[in-house]
Amino acid sequence: MKSQDVEYYQKRAEQELERALAASHPVAVSSHYRLSAMYLDLVHDSPARPTRPRNPLQN
Repeated sequence: MKSQDVEYYQKRAEQELERALAASHPVAVSSHYRLSAMYLDLVHDSPARPTRPRNPLQN
């Protein structure tokens, strides 16, 4: 995934969190949180995201 895609998904996740906090209806709040989580999953599963090297001493 391109870094600009990661930035887009991160921004969308933040927007959905803001919308969840601003919403008053429980279903809307839940929907915005779920959308935010979906965007964050895309960000965190992205190959463009730097990863730590594996520690060979850990199992």
